[in-house]
Amino acid sequence: MEAAIISADDRQRAPDAGFRLFEFRRIVRLTWPYRRSLILGLVATVLFAGLHTAGISGAFPVFQILLEEEGLHGWSDRVLAGHRLGVDFAPLVDGAPLRVVRVHKDGALQEAGVQVGDEITHLESTAPLDVFQKTIEATGSITLRAGLRGAYREIEVIPGAPGRWDPLLTWGIGFLPPDDAKTKLRSLTVILLVLASTTVIANVFRFVGESLVAGAVLRAMMDLRDQLYERALQLPMSFFAGTQTADVVTRFVQDIQEIQRGLLTLFGKFIREPMRALFLLAFALTLDWRITLALSIIVPFVMAVFWAVGRSVKKANRKLLQAYGLMIAALTASLQNLRTVKAYTAENQEQDRLDVVDRKMFQQQLRLAKLDAFLSPMMESVAVISGSILTVWLAARVLDARLDIPTFGTLGVALGMLFDPLRKMTDVYVRIQRSTAGAERIFQVIDHPVESDLSQGDVELTMLSDRIEFDGVTFTYPRGAAPALRDVSLSISRGETIALVGPNGSGKTTLTSLLLRLYEPDSGCIRYDGVDLRRAKLASLRKQISVVSQEAVVFAGDPAGNIAYGDGKPDRKRIEHAAAQAFADDFIRELEGGFDAAVGEHGSTLSGGQRQRLAIARAVYRNAPILIFDEATSQVDSESERKIQSALREFARDRTTIIIAHRLSTIQFARRIVVFDAGRIVDSGAHDELLKRCELYRRLCSTQLLSDGVG
Repeated sequence: MEAAIISADDRQRAPDAGFRLFEFRRIVRLTWPYRRSLILGLVATVLFAGLHTAGISGAFPVFQILLEEEGLHGWSDRVLAGHRLGVDFAPLVDGAPLRVVRVHKDGALQEAGVQVGDEITHLESTAPLDVFQKTIEATGSITLRAGLRGAYREIEVIPGAPGRWDPLLTWGIGFLPPDDAKTKLRSLTVILLVLASTTVIANVFRFVGESLVAGAVLRAMMDLRDQLYERALQLPMSFFAGTQTADVVTRFVQDIQEIQRGLLTLFGKFIREPMRALFLLAFALTLDWRITLALSIIVPFVMAVFWAVGRSVKKANRKLLQAYGLMIAALTASLQNLRTVKAYTAENQEQDRLDVVDRKMFQQQLRLAKLDAFLSPMMESVAVISGSILTVWLAARVLDARLDIPTFGTLGVALGMLFDPLRKMTDVYVRIQRSTAGAERIFQVIDHPVESDLSQGDVELTMLSDRIEFDGVTFTYPRGAAPALRDVSLSISRGETIALVGPNGSGKTTLTSLLLRLYEPDSGCIRYDGVDLRRAKLASLRKQISVVSQEAVVFAGDPAGNIAYGDGKPDRKRIEHAAAQAFADDFIRELEGGFDAAVGEHGSTLSGGQRQRLAIARAVYRNAPILIFDEATSQVDSESERKIQSALREFARDRTTIIIAHRLSTIQFARRIVVFDAGRIVDSGAHDELLKRCELYRRLCSTQLLSDGVG
């Protein structure tokens, strides 16, 4: 397969235009059956994000205790009093007056003419705590003094209503001991214990959320593999004529893995990290809303970079997936033919061939690695630059006494943590783009018409009663340069045994493939008891035929399972009887485990003759009225050949048998011999007749071993 080929459909696709919403929606819909687990997982994720932010917010009381003389109770009283008076007071310092650093619009002190920088005291005391206490407890108007030292004036104000969250603040502070040198450590210990407990609970929710999401996604991928496997088995042979098997295997493994990573990222980071960022942003906004402006400046830039990189990632990943297919194909070919490789001392040649494929894969992997490596440093650079600007700006506010040090420190922590989820989100778009690239290839298989879609037949075929007719059949393989069959007409009567002979590529196996409807003829028709096969149900047709292919197919498992292959409820007695008829029971019983012995992948523990006899036993067990036997005895010993010939003669009795012959002994067994050359029937008749009048047949017979290639 060429590197540019994915499937026959891929050539008709439009050039990639970026994010493919259609594929994205389809892979998300795969999780719909498991939406309950997803929803519970997402709820747990939201709870984690909220509790995580609550833990970060604990930095403020810690800073307040460690850095400010007023402590938490003093800070609480200052905030509560400021809310009712409509101002912000500077943090309390021993011996310093209470000073206004900000006046809110329509607040009680603004109406009284108080300005930034004014000092506020009570008539009876200069202690700031007395101002706080009188203001917090006020139910009516109170009298204060305002101004600069030496120029105070009396003002009468009516404190406003407490803030929305003031009762909660009062309740929370009430659990802590009063502020003094002895109790601050105890307060700090209590706060840290609460923060530690909050962190543990948050991470429990994170574990639960990620486990539920992973379970839903993995189940969806299992369903997708089942769907893909079912579809692949039902695809027409024409699909595989344009796509290597290794490429299809890559879709099962690598492409589905990409979709899995994309969905885990989507329901994991794409939900968790934005929620963390949202909660952190909301918390930071309560401390100082001006950070919103700073954040909004970098978002469009970051999104533009994500979009550009994501398109490049998708293109590179599609090529990488194709390269995986080439690698699997090359490696499989080398390992399956390792005996030949060693016999011809071609190890270096195979190594070089694999190296070429590996270098192509390396180029795409390196490109993806560079794109992935670019995003995190880019985000970190943006974070550092933005953080530095914000730090200078906030520090200026601290120096102007418009922002206290604990708030500054907490903002720094919140902003630092805010960039963490943004940094982790850098690969979300990349992952999703990679998953949609894999989804395109997966859905190319799933969306391809299957045999039942291509066949509209509704006639239920039964046992052959008259004849099979090929009438002017012409056929060209997909991507074939010339027809494999040209205007072939042939009639096979019920119970007749015919042999097909001819050079390699002459059309023998192609004829039987058309009878099985593995392919459809370009022109002409094939009739079964007068019924055009295109009108027949595929399953009913194939149930009438047993096939022994040229390369005896043995599946991993045991002999019993191979003989009863295709039978959901195998009959042990029938299995043993079929093995006896195929002369296979003698070697099967000698295996360790007998009919239940492991035969290895592709029957690797069996000889060529044993595999062939096992394949004949499978055909005997099926007991179909039509037998297609692609004889391949050139690689078996004379004893195995004798047993195979005996089994074939016994089983073919009273059956319609088509033999693709390679040995003269088999040709003589057939009642009629059909000679093929270059996709045409050049002659037919009995062995003696053909020897007299057919030069090609005489030439084939003179070699004793006829061409054993696939026609």
